[in-house]
Amino acid sequence: MKAESLAILVLATALFLSGCAQQAAQQNGNGSAQTGNGAIAESKNPQTKTIEITADGFSPGKVTIKQGDTVKWVNNSYETGRWPASAKHPTHTVYPGSGIQKCGTAGQEGIFDACRGIPPGESFSFTFNDKGSWGFHDHTDATKFGQVVVE
Repeated sequence: MKAESLAILVLATALFLSGCAQQAAQQNGNGSAQTGNGAIAESKNPQTKTIEITADGFSPGKVTIKQGDTVKWVNNSYETGRWPASAKHPTHTVYPGSGIQKCGTAGQEGIFDACRGIPPGESFSFTFNDKGSWGFHDHTDATKFGQVVVE
């Protein structure tokens, strides 16, 4: 009888504690959950921000997003061949795992590099999973550059 009572007490305590842990996670208003220790989990509602590529460069030149959000570059210039990629020209290696040497390989899909000139009216999108401040440029005109800040 004592063993049965002890088992019920242990089970009830475990259920109570698991309920408290779930209740400690609070929605913070932007779709990510803040846990009891203050850590922020990745956004549950990823967003997409658009950067226009124009004859004058990138607009806006800087965007701030959440981890897991996507940035879409749209070539709205009359010029063909706009090529957004991670800084630093010409290697494109600033964003983790990126590098121009991966263009045309199986590794191309996961890098911050369009790996080609984007014709007018077309776009390139990249999802940022690493926090930080990430410079980018137009590979075909390295005087055009911008920044993505991932919080």
